[in-house]
Amino acid sequence: MLSDEQLDVLSGALVPLFQNLEAWVIADVARRIKESLMYTRTAELEVEALQKLGYSPARIRSEVMKLLRADKAFQRQVEENTLQWKREVAAKLAEITGKVQEAAADVMGGASDMAWADDLSLWDSAGVNLEEDGSLKQITKAMQDQTKGELKNLTRTTGFRTASGMEPVKEVYQKELDKALVKVSSGAVTKEQCIREAVQDLARSGLRTIDYDSGRSYQLDTASRMCLNTAAGQLAAQVTDSNIQKTDVALVQVSAHWGARDKGEGIKNHKEWQGKVYSVDGRMHPEEEKRIGMEIRDLQVCTGYSVQEGKGEIEGLHGVNCRHNHHPFFEGISTPVKYDPEPEAKEINGRTYSYYDMLQGMRRREREIRALKREKEALEKLGEDTTAVKAKIRQKTKEYNSFCDDCGIRQKPERLRVESGTTDLTKTQAWKDYEKEKQTNRNTVATSGKSDTIKKVVEKSTEEKVADVHTIGKIDKNIYRCITEDIVTDEVVITDNQIQHILERHPDAYEKVLGEMSNALEYPDYIIKDKRSNTGLVIKRIMVEQEYMQMVLRICTSDDPEGYKNSVISCWEISEKRLSNYLRNKQILYKKE
Repeated sequence: MLSDEQLDVLSGALVPLFQNLEAWVIADVARRIKESLMYTRTAELEVEALQKLGYSPARIRSEVMKLLRADKAFQRQVEENTLQWKREVAAKLAEITGKVQEAAADVMGGASDMAWADDLSLWDSAGVNLEEDGSLKQITKAMQDQTKGELKNLTRTTGFRTASGMEPVKEVYQKELDKALVKVSSGAVTKEQCIREAVQDLARSGLRTIDYDSGRSYQLDTASRMCLNTAAGQLAAQVTDSNIQKTDVALVQVSAHWGARDKGEGIKNHKEWQGKVYSVDGRMHPEEEKRIGMEIRDLQVCTGYSVQEGKGEIEGLHGVNCRHNHHPFFEGISTPVKYDPEPEAKEINGRTYSYYDMLQGMRRREREIRALKREKEALEKLGEDTTAVKAKIRQKTKEYNSFCDDCGIRQKPERLRVESGTTDLTKTQAWKDYEKEKQTNRNTVATSGKSDTIKKVVEKSTEEKVADVHTIGKIDKNIYRCITEDIVTDEVVITDNQIQHILERHPDAYEKVLGEMSNALEYPDYIIKDKRSNTGLVIKRIMVEQEYMQMVLRICTSDDPEGYKNSVISCWEISEKRLSNYLRNKQILYKKE
């Protein structure tokens, strides 16, 4: 199972390579058009003469184009440039495709490790010992091969979507030059304007992967995100499936998230089937239904996904760009995860937005900003003035931040990045984010004796394997009623599994935060609403390096089994900047006076 944060990092890891290809194509086409238009001085003089004689724009264009077609030096230059372009773009496509395939194997390997570690934690918390028997390597290798093939296909049919239709990348120089010549020959615009308009049109489109059969196209960086997001999700699902079949688990719960697809019927409508418990083998579970108060239906029937086959329908669970996951639900033990309802629709600037509409509005604004950044980069390489486009970037970014604030949704700065300056992924922030996530997943260190503030209160049972639980402090019920009025105890505990989770996911903060938990629980600076029910984000400034610590606290209510306590799910450091972002975009339940 992979978290949304892990999927974001994995799916964005290869984006800089496609952005490098895109930036090179736009700048090189513009440069060649600029060079070709240097040969049109005679034609420009003819335009001026015909304008003085009062000829119509259509007649001027016809006469000038005849002149250009008869100009052997000009035609020879265009012909040579066209041949050079086709050779060089083919070489560039081959270079990027090779680097993408090499890096994709690494990313899929990282996704496999992360999925295995998350599954290990889940089964361990239920007292089940998982052992890797070689199937993980087979699953990973198959997905690596599949993903490399799909990414290679993205670069096979690339081009730009312009007002005149789709322009294949190998023909884009000739087609854009033809349009520029028509403009110049009419006398309507200058050569400089032609070049800027060509850059603007190509930047707005972005280099796209094109399916000529369906007529659909996607920007390459977006298509690569979709491809890796889908592959990583399917890989994680197959890892979980393998573990389910080894341990004879009969039930799973499917995750839920805001903004899920709600169009269509059956498996197409993700909002209908998300968040529920399902049977993986089609058997009935009447006693479990009674225990959890939920109907248990067949997973494949409802979502289109089969655990036994490790695959499903393209429009259902784990289909194209699906962000849902499924995890084991242990009969007689597990409690269904309760998800907060999706936020109500909001009116913003006179228009009503559903949560899904808000997300789509964000994606559209992110695309606009990336297009402007592509335009700026190309103009810089041509030595053109970029003052106007820089002002547009600032204005669009301001509008984007304001829209996110109005929606109450965190900005996605990583989706505004255009890292096109290098084909060395290791020098990009996207790859550094991926390496950091991968390193976090590798860190496995013994936790015993690490903090004097943690005291063991429950011994392992001789009859049943249960994770050790440690008391770490108490809460003031009056403060924490902002999360829920139903608080049955003031005691807070943490399990060995969650301590290990903190150590593995946040190793740099491990030593700092464990010793601060008790004080943070008792005297929080802020409590912020979490999307999970009966759960809050506890924020406290810590003296070490003047950072803040963030703790995810689950409140124990009367609906929980007898003997349960309030529990810490995770804990890590956050910066002042991140806290400011939270305070702008999240619901504050409590603030220290």
